[in-house]
Amino acid sequence: MTRVPLERSDKKIFSESDLMSLSMPLWVMDLDQSRLVWANDAARKLWQAESLEELYSRNFEADISNTVASRLEHYRTASHESGQTFKELWTLYPEGKPCAYQVQISGHPLPDGRIGLRFEANPDSNRLPEQIRSAEALNHIPICISLYDMDGEPLYKNPAALETYGDAMLTLRGRFVKRSDYDKFVRGIRKGRSVTKICEVQTDKGKRWHEITGRRCFDGPTGQAACILTESDVTELKEKENRVRYLAHYDMLTGLHNRNYVNSHYPEMIELAFRGNERLVFMVVGLDHFKSINETLGHPTGDALLKHVASLLQLSLDEDDHIARLGGDEFVIVRSFRSTAELDVCCQTLLAAINSECCVGDHILSANASIGLVLFPEHGSDLPTLLRHCDLALHDAKDSGRNTYRFYRPALQQAALAKRSLEKDLARAVENGEFVLYYQPRVDCQSQKVVSAEALMRWQHPERGLVFPGEFIGALEDTGLIHKVGDWIVDRAGRDQRTLSRNGYNIPISINISPRQFERSDFVNRLKAGLAKTQCPADCIEIEITESMLMGETFDAKSVLMDLCRAGFSIAVDDFGTGYSNLAYIQEYPITSLKVDRSFVNMIEEQSSVINLILSLCRLIGISAVAEGVETIDQLAWLRMNHCDQYQGFLYSRPVPLEKLQELMTSSHQLMMKSRLPATLDSEVIWA
Repeated sequence: MTRVPLERSDKKIFSESDLMSLSMPLWVMDLDQSRLVWANDAARKLWQAESLEELYSRNFEADISNTVASRLEHYRTASHESGQTFKELWTLYPEGKPCAYQVQISGHPLPDGRIGLRFEANPDSNRLPEQIRSAEALNHIPICISLYDMDGEPLYKNPAALETYGDAMLTLRGRFVKRSDYDKFVRGIRKGRSVTKICEVQTDKGKRWHEITGRRCFDGPTGQAACILTESDVTELKEKENRVRYLAHYDMLTGLHNRNYVNSHYPEMIELAFRGNERLVFMVVGLDHFKSINETLGHPTGDALLKHVASLLQLSLDEDDHIARLGGDEFVIVRSFRSTAELDVCCQTLLAAINSECCVGDHILSANASIGLVLFPEHGSDLPTLLRHCDLALHDAKDSGRNTYRFYRPALQQAALAKRSLEKDLARAVENGEFVLYYQPRVDCQSQKVVSAEALMRWQHPERGLVFPGEFIGALEDTGLIHKVGDWIVDRAGRDQRTLSRNGYNIPISINISPRQFERSDFVNRLKAGLAKTQCPADCIEIEITESMLMGETFDAKSVLMDLCRAGFSIAVDDFGTGYSNLAYIQEYPITSLKVDRSFVNMIEEQSSVINLILSLCRLIGISAVAEGVETIDQLAWLRMNHCDQYQGFLYSRPVPLEKLQELMTSSHQLMMKSRLPATLDSEVIWA
């Protein structure tokens, strides 16, 4: 077998016969084939082969572990690129007995142009067993172990360190990505401390995170001060840690900081502003009617809109501004400012940006938003207070018509405290049964006979006396107590209707339904079940809804009304004329009566054409027309002449308890009302 000359470290060229006669084992390996391609006779004996041909035919793949194979591959690459030579202490087994060898490894060109490895094995019989075992461990352990002098120059690197960093001559400073990490590390070692640090290092495979432990020691051969390092790769752990931190501090939908980040980092921002005598504004932006978008177009569409709004807000802000998503459809923005006029311009810019159209799937959307603003330090000195006041200002903006902004003012806090007190009192009122029903008669315009009565709730407050519903219905809806109170009204009205019937006054009772009740999927079944307990027939109860409820966006109003109709209930539309209903559209609903809003009746002379139009519609589609808020004889006379069916109002009676209602239904009261009417309906007198 023809072999190329082997160049020794002394740069002399030896003949093959010279090399073959050397007592030092010498061989060349083709790593790709895991075979020896040249060996001298000493190597043959070392590997216990009967002949060189038998040695060359061996496949060493099974004898080379993955760790050793990786290390040898690194040696080949480093030797080829920079001519480096490597030394390791090996334990080999000539004649079956363990023997320590100092093995020098370097690259060697193969005849076909590839690079192999040349091995020179010098016996090292002076090694103690402990030293041999230590060397074996250093060769195979995956942890990087390195020795440096106190100037950071390399003295030793175990195979794992060589494989990780590639360059055997890499200085200690060359490992660290950040100079600050290196300075802190070396400073601690020079003070004689053991230092452990997780930091970024520059490896042969790019930047990685290593946990490095270093301590001061002595270099054995020279006795000089040195430092020894052990390090392990913790990149995967660091990435998981960063991922956990990201999940903890960032909103996954928009990529903005989240409420956790706000709670943990914004207090520091407030503290710095306080020390620097800096004014900050906290702005909470809330989308208007966002819930209806989720319910009508679906949550994916709502999520897409939130991402779009988040992008718009970021584009509209300066680099020094801070923005986070608090949750739902609310965002918080913090920025420094000099004047409120500057904030006016900022809010107008934000509202205009949010209102721009965007395409989400098959939908073209344009959102509106409301903004609540709080000034630091005027309106609060800590984060919880500032955010709480932001919420109050935001709600004030929404109550002011939405698509606008409002600054916090102390009166909002007082109103919030009053509301909380009211809600607490209402919860007690529900438990203690403090509500009562009053009834206002609904009267036939011609005969003055009571044909039905509307149930109106009152709160018999233990301290304030009788409280009217305008003061507490909104709070009942906000707290969800409206459902429990609604069940009570159905029960009480049903029982009172039965009492009237037993006393000879079998008239229907009408009850008002809140939008919150109407939009519940179980509303009709809950109504029927509650009424059944009173043994009151459904056709003795009329359900009153407002005109705006016909246009419900989150429920099918027509379907609910049809279910009510099938169950036997009659249906009245209250406050008609104040909403947006098309008069002709009313006939598509199963409605039994329209109640003309009191605002028209109060201006009956100016609004006579509108009222006549409504009355004509009712006659056309065959439903009853009821005028609300009738307070004068002239108003009643006009309604009689223009064929209005029924009326309610103080002219006949204010809302009264059940006992008083029965008195109003006697014939004497009806005769008294008739006596007050004009004998003739003179058109010149009553504005026909």
